[in-house]
Amino acid sequence: MKYIQFYLIYGIVFLLYILNIFIHSSTIHSIISWSALVVFILSWPLATNLFKLISVIFTVTGVSMSFASGVAWYMIPQQFTNNFPMLIFLSMLPWMASAFSLGEYDQNLKDMIYAKNNQLAEMYGKSISTTYSLLIFINISAIFLVQQILMDKLKGIDQTVRNDFIIKVTLRTFSLAVIWSPMEIIVGITVDATNVSFLSYLPWLLLCSFLLAIIDVYLSKRSFSEIEIVDSTNVNKKQLMRALMKLFFVLFAFFTIIIVNNYMFELNFILTVSLVILPFTFIWSIFMRLPYTFFRFGWKNWKNYNNGMQNFMVLFLSLALFSEGFNQTSIPEILQNIFGQFSDYYLFNFILITLIYFAMGLIGVHPVATIAILLEVLSPLFSIINPMSIGIVLIISALATSASAPYGINATLTSQTIGVSPYYITKVNFPFSILMSAVGILVAMLVL
Repeated sequence: MKYIQFYLIYGIVFLLYILNIFIHSSTIHSIISWSALVVFILSWPLATNLFKLISVIFTVTGVSMSFASGVAWYMIPQQFTNNFPMLIFLSMLPWMASAFSLGEYDQNLKDMIYAKNNQLAEMYGKSISTTYSLLIFINISAIFLVQQILMDKLKGIDQTVRNDFIIKVTLRTFSLAVIWSPMEIIVGITVDATNVSFLSYLPWLLLCSFLLAIIDVYLSKRSFSEIEIVDSTNVNKKQLMRALMKLFFVLFAFFTIIIVNNYMFELNFILTVSLVILPFTFIWSIFMRLPYTFFRFGWKNWKNYNNGMQNFMVLFLSLALFSEGFNQTSIPEILQNIFGQFSDYYLFNFILITLIYFAMGLIGVHPVATIAILLEVLSPLFSIINPMSIGIVLIISALATSASAPYGINATLTSQTIGVSPYYITKVNFPFSILMSAVGILVAMLVL
């Protein structure tokens, strides 16, 4: 197995998938589906024991639910492709990281993240603001970039402290930064479903975001207050400001291109980002006058990264089977009956929405799948309860789980980067997710 060039196998299957988005060939789709099964089988032996166990549970449960719902055995492999956009996105991350590194933007970000008086607590707020700014523009890619920076900055401290710091800074900030972003798919789905304008949601979502950020910085700085690090960062503020202005322009261009392409081609958002990354970073490297260096450096990073993607493969391919099988059951109908019986109890409904998100997140169901179920259930309540209140809870509770759900893309990416169990990430961030959901419910009650 160790001699298999996985980057070639993954790359060919991903290219076929992207090609078929535009030509819609049933034959190619069938080839991709069965190839995904082969990829799953080849990847499984090289995954870690935890991810093997998770994949077995997801696969057996999902396939069993599909069979019980009457799905034919030869249709099962087609379910693998549902999570391909996420896998393609993960595969492309090294290209963005390579462009950042060549432009020395990673060094500029390191300069922004420094410890005043060598106190780790003083670095927390700066790390939050840096990550928040990046997330507005490049979404999940920022998690990967900031984690690499913090891994390097915090080499000399206790590993548990370092891991807790990285988990809190990157995953909590992601939840806070995307709850008001029009590019977040959960936000878009909610705006469309509730028929409430995004501008009506915006002030309330910003209020939640900034309030929670202040609370988290205050509490987390206290938890790191006794820890000192050796930080020799010497910040040239003028040089840093010039570099940040260039970075802002680059990120704004990236953001604009994603919006335009997503609108023109109406693709899955994550897939749109994935397709934009390589051509955008290549053009970026031309402006930096480093196109050949970029391709050599990026190709090496991409190969190495993709040769180690087995954990992601077994997780997301098996999760696709589970999600499809779950949607075939009668559980969505049961939930609709429960909400209908308690339609006059607003707070109960808001809490129930949150509990469903958390329960689904803990067993690996993506918030996008959960919100699709909930909207079917909740739509009759829009004439009884202020739909914007329901929408606020739907958005904030969904994205609160992204900080702590063990099988979400954020947690699995972090688990791979810093070498911890996804369940450890849940342990560290679960209190924050509860706090975030509670604030969302409180604001929703105020809006009623």
